[in-house]
Amino acid sequence: MRVVGYVREAPSLEESESAFAQSEHIRRWVAESGHHLVATCQDGRDPTQPLGRDGFRALLDIARSGSADAVAVSTLSVLSPDKVTQEIILDHLRDLGLTIVSIDRDDHGDLFETPDDHTRLIVRDVISKVDHFRKEFAEDAPTGETSVPPDVIVQLMPGGRQRDDNAAHTARPTA
Repeated sequence: MRVVGYVREAPSLEESESAFAQSEHIRRWVAESGHHLVATCQDGRDPTQPLGRDGFRALLDIARSGSADAVAVSTLSVLSPDKVTQEIILDHLRDLGLTIVSIDRDDHGDLFETPDDHTRLIVRDVISKVDHFRKEFAEDAPTGETSVPPDVIVQLMPGGRQRDDNAAHTARPTA
């Protein structure tokens, strides 16, 4: 398996281990597992740019190029200290076709398809509903065409005014 390592130092070293230590944990795991380390992407500890992470962007570029099968982190908190943000990132990485590996055994339960953590379960449910909505109502109709079936009546309101209670309701014709 082709693995990309991702390491990130927290703004305060007291919050997590150094990027070097994280990198060594990943290298050791890759070597012991018999995989191939393609690259290690690193973000520093710049507290002024918590989301401007060039190392993470590089990881995404590698994933999009098809050069990796998995991403390895020393712990999920490297992705973000916030579980909701972690789940959004994990979902995106999975959508790119990556397997996510955490070297920290305490994270393994959080990576299961159905995690024990209720926050993660709720976030995954919301993400799947958003994905379903986007697929169901994709805006892929050619310009000038409508995605409304011909048997649906649509009533447009002139001038953007709201209809009053005496106006006709929009509905499907009855048989």
